[in-house]
Amino acid sequence: MVKRSKSMERTIKEGNDFLQRMEQVDRTRQRNRNVQQRQRAQRAAQVQKKQKESPKKIVQQKQVQVKREKQQKQQNKSKDDLKAQSQISISNPSRKIEKKIPIQPQKVQKNNPDEQNKQKQAQPVKKNNTEMEIEKKNEKQVHKKVEKKAEIKDTEKSSKIAEKNIVQVQQQQVKQGPRKTKSNISVASDANQTSIGMVDCVFVVDTTGSMDIYLERTTHTVQMLVERIKKQSKNEQVSVRFGLVCYRDHPPQEVTYLTELHDLCSDKQILKAIESSDCYGGGDGAEAALDGLNVAAQQITWRDSSKIPSLRYIFHICDQPPHGKEFGGYSELWDETGCPCGLKPDQIIHRINMRQIHYRLIKADSKRLEKFADYFRGKIVNYDEVTLEDGVAEGMEIKISDMVIRELCPDILLD
Repeated sequence: MVKRSKSMERTIKEGNDFLQRMEQVDRTRQRNRNVQQRQRAQRAAQVQKKQKESPKKIVQQKQVQVKREKQQKQQNKSKDDLKAQSQISISNPSRKIEKKIPIQPQKVQKNNPDEQNKQKQAQPVKKNNTEMEIEKKNEKQVHKKVEKKAEIKDTEKSSKIAEKNIVQVQQQQVKQGPRKTKSNISVASDANQTSIGMVDCVFVVDTTGSMDIYLERTTHTVQMLVERIKKQSKNEQVSVRFGLVCYRDHPPQEVTYLTELHDLCSDKQILKAIESSDCYGGGDGAEAALDGLNVAAQQITWRDSSKIPSLRYIFHICDQPPHGKEFGGYSELWDETGCPCGLKPDQIIHRINMRQIHYRLIKADSKRLEKFADYFRGKIVNYDEVTLEDGVAEGMEIKISDMVIRELCPDILLD
């Protein structure tokens, strides 16, 4: 046997490290390319949606304009009819007054000046009487005109108010668009149906660069959970909701985000959230796992289990432990101090136990997570774990769904 010198061993180690780094660089490049392709596909889909929606909006706007024009024409016609009626009613009494006014011919008498004086004195009296009658009739006509004007103003005001109300309703319809039907939030719709139980499943996923395959596999896990709960519960009403917490690492190791929360929702909504998220970066070996578990235990709106029996799950999918020497992870900055946010694992374990959450660890790398699993296994009340052989994500959905079905229907044998 040839003995290797220390220099040879160092060179071999350096060569192996260099190869591993190059492989990581190649993986990150491929992942970045995949991310870019997804973003391009999403942008193209958004452009297509906008192009499809734009003709619908144009048609709706044209319909609204046509309705407004019709209403304006009808209102203008009504105003013209009112004006015509008012003019007719005003002109008719004036003609009657002109007919009633008598025209008296004046008789000239040259020989009797006394009689002429008497006639002159008598004539203004008759004129005053007729003038009084005319003035009274004119006053009545003025009152009628004023009343009709007030009526016309009232009708105009009411028509304007009606126009405003119609326009407001149309604007609300345009803004709201077509009415949306309420989709089923879970396997059993929460409205008008009593459920025999509730299941809240929250996936806490490490979304750094090495976890792209496992994030995609969670979509199959959600679908299989819904299908198997339907089958195994024999069509009884079981309400299921899903949540998602993505975590990466603290800056400067990772700058994108520390944690990302998607609260409890339906299976369709959580599938959209998983499709919109991606895996990128990561920095050193250890990740912000404690931060992701803390968000899941504290910020998720877990449903009330006082009236209806419920099961609460956290499925922690990861391949790296959190920061800290006790967990055996590699950290360039926080190996001795642990989490830079000051979170301690015992605090998170206490919150999980107090909320009666079933913690399930899905290990993508069993060697790196041995110490972390040993630490949590002895302190969490309801603990279970699954190892994915050789880091392969296939079969993850079957193992996770088996965990739920065992507790939801313990009397039923699994397929």
